[in-house]
Order: sequence, then structure tokens, then C-alpha cells
Amino acid sequence: MKKEIKAVVLAAGKSKRMKSTSSKVVHKILGKEIIHFLLDSLVESGIRETDIIIVAGQNLEELKRVVHRNVHYAVQENQLGTADALLSAREFIRDFDGDLLVTVGDNPYITAAELKKLIARHREIDSQCTFISAVFPFTPPPYGRVIRDEKNAVTGVVEELDASPEQLKIWEVNSSIYMFDNKVVFPLLFKIDNSNRKGEYYLTDIIKLLKERNYTIDAVKTEDYFISIGINNRWELQEAQERFNRARLEELALEKGVTILQPATVTIEYDVEIGMDTVIYPSTYIASGTKIGANCRIGPFVYLSNVEIKDNEEIRFEKQPTNYTNYTK
Repeated sequence: MKKEIKAVVLAAGKSKRMKSTSSKVVHKILGKEIIHFLLDSLVESGIRETDIIIVAGQNLEELKRVVHRNVHYAVQENQLGTADALLSAREFIRDFDGDLLVTVGDNPYITAAELKKLIARHREIDSQCTFISAVFPFTPPPYGRVIRDEKNAVTGVVEELDASPEQLKIWEVNSSIYMFDNKVVFPLLFKIDNSNRKGEYYLTDIIKLLKERNYTIDAVKTEDYFISIGINNRWELQEAQERFNRARLEELALEKGVTILQPATVTIEYDVEIGMDTVIYPSTYIASGTKIGANCRIGPFVYLSNVEIKDNEEIRFEKQPTNYTNYTK
């Protein structure tokens, strides 16, 4: 019989590098909050909403206003590190005799396909800790480096601040997406200390504790290093917008029969419907809630949000009156 799975999403960050009064996980990419990308992937991978726990901090009420899902919440009172954040969810996991998926809330790149691969590998080898790693083709961001022995077995993860010059040459990093055998891992969380340069309780230290007790540890290398990238500042948010927008435009062109001219200048958010044979001209932004019929001509230099445009309409910058007969808000 397969073990049950619960998921804990670590989302208590204060968003300092985002330079915002809002939590970074509620900032939007194409009209969709960052945390919803992750939650969608968790549900698509087979995890029920009622088995998801979001660890919040001072952003608890903000998250509740945005998420609108049947999930649970735990609160990390002080920012003492990722292991402390996971322990903040002890009410929901202390007696759980199943597999625990732990991830971060600021990563929109995590896909259901990658999560399914992680879950399958974890169960295939009956592991106590399996995590996703990524090998960068260039010097990686300041993430924990995956340490392996001469047999290529994982022996630990070292955070960049605590890594030696030799360890910093390693380009395989921890993605902060874990599967744990909860009955083994949960008691060991209390043994993690904060003897590091930041004085925090690192969840990555669980790997060393498991290794010392001869438990099974494995890392699943993802083919797409973007899987490991979180959104920490406005520029990374913009990079995510560009990446997801290109995929969105490609989907509309190949699957919906929409022509998009000069796609580098066109943005189309999620929750937008566009009919077949419609042409989107350059320098056009179409925001969520918009419905466009078939065989329309939209743009150039047009912004649309939460409106409905019927079939065969032409909406251009120089022809936009204040009211349309066939254009309803």
C-alpha cells in the first residue's frame, strides 16, 4: 500500500529583496500569484488541497486573502531558518506516518511532472530523503551545493555562505524540494542546530543527520535547471514573466489558432480566452478576464482588461472610442 503524502509549503519570507510591502509569493506573473503556480503543481501531482500546509509569517492574513483554497496554515513566529519553518507545522505532521513533501512558496517553475518523478524515485528506492537537484551550465545562484562521495552518493548539502572554495566549484545545487519519510525525519528536526554563519536552523542539515544514521538519501537531477530558481527580487520576477509569457503565446498560436505578430512585444496573461483566426498585433497587452472572439484584429498599441470582444471585431489604438456596441465590460 502506498503511503499517504502531505505537503508543506514554506512561505514565511519577509520579501526584503523584493522591496515591497507585499509578500513575494503574492506578486503576480501574467496575472497569477507566484504561490498559485506551486499549489497548482502540487494538486496536479496528486496531492489533495486538504493535505497541504502553508507555513506563513507576518504575511498570514495576506496569504489567506490570496490563496482561497482548502489548505491549512501554520505560523513561523520568527525567521530562524528553514528547519524552524518546517517545525512550525508540527501540529499537522508530528503524528503523520507517511511521506512529507517540503518545498518553498516562491518558486513558480516547479512542475507537476518533476514532482511526480521525485515521488516515484523516493518510493522506488524506499528512501528516507529524496530531493531535486539541478546542475547549472554556469556559476549557480547562491544556493546550497550538493556534496557527493567517490561513489557519487549524496553525503550532504552545504549552504553557499558556509562552503569552502572547493565546494563552491560544484555546480549541482539543492532545489529545496524534498520528499521525507516523516516518521524518520520529524524527530531528527529537533537535532538540527544553528552553528553556521547565519545562525539559522537549516533544513539541509537533515541530510547529514540521516547519513550518520545510514538512512537512504538520493537526489533526482532535473534536466531543467530553472526548476530550482526562486523569485527573490523584481528582476527575477520580470525574467519569470518573460519565460511564462513566451510559453503562453506559443500555446495560443499552436493550440488555439491565434496569430501573434512580433511576440516579443505582446503580453497575454492567464485567464484570457482568444478565438481561432484572431490576429494580435505588436505592442499589445491583454490582461486577465478578457474574452476575445474568433477572427478579430487586436492592436497595435492596445491594452485590454476584463472585457469581452465578440467575433469579427477590430480593436486598434486609433479607433478605440469610449463605448463599443460590441465591446462589453
